[in-house]
Amino acid sequence: MTRTPAKFKDFLERAGVRDIGVPTLLAAVVLFVSAMAMLGANVSALRESYGRVQRSNSVLLDMAEINTLVMGIDMTVRGYALTDNPDFLVYEADNRNRLCIRIDHLASLVLDDPEQSARIAKLRALVARHEEVFSQLSSLGPGHAKEVAAVIVDPAKRKIRYAAQDTLTAMHDNEMKRLSAHQQAAERQVSHTFNLALGIVAFAFIAGAVGFALTLLGRRTA
Repeated sequence: MTRTPAKFKDFLERAGVRDIGVPTLLAAVVLFVSAMAMLGANVSALRESYGRVQRSNSVLLDMAEINTLVMGIDMTVRGYALTDNPDFLVYEADNRNRLCIRIDHLASLVLDDPEQSARIAKLRALVARHEEVFSQLSSLGPGHAKEVAAVIVDPAKRKIRYAAQDTLTAMHDNEMKRLSAHQQAAERQVSHTFNLALGIVAFAFIAGAVGFALTLLGRRTA
């Protein structure tokens, strides 16, 4: 086995590095554990980002269904006026219940966004006005097709539904912007943390190798 040269031993003694092998090993272990913790945080960040995407999908699905239900209110009343079929009133009542439930669910999803919450309040008011108009029409009973047709083509009445749909469009655009910004920030954070963790792991391995070598060398020269 090759023996350590005497001059190198003297150098180690004078430099005082022979005795730092174990501390260097310990430092390497600490660095490695820290890097693993950072990678674990990255996993948590990815899970959070995935959860955010899932939440946004739920928000967008709620918006699409609300839009369909808002249009369904006047469609069911129109069907009742044209056919005098009371089944349309059952559909209308079901539409109203589903619309209320869906708006409440959407409101719970956007609680963390004051701007979206304000739009929810506006949407509720517009939908209530829209429902009121067609509720009055359905209460007329059969044989009032002309009255219903007059309301349906009335620009002032149609404007209420358009305003509700415009509010949903604004909420949709806002949600997409928030989701895009969140994903970009998450990607930057994950990339930065991953690169930093890799650098720490590499440094930890180098420090571990140096510490191990110094420890062995210290034992040989002792």
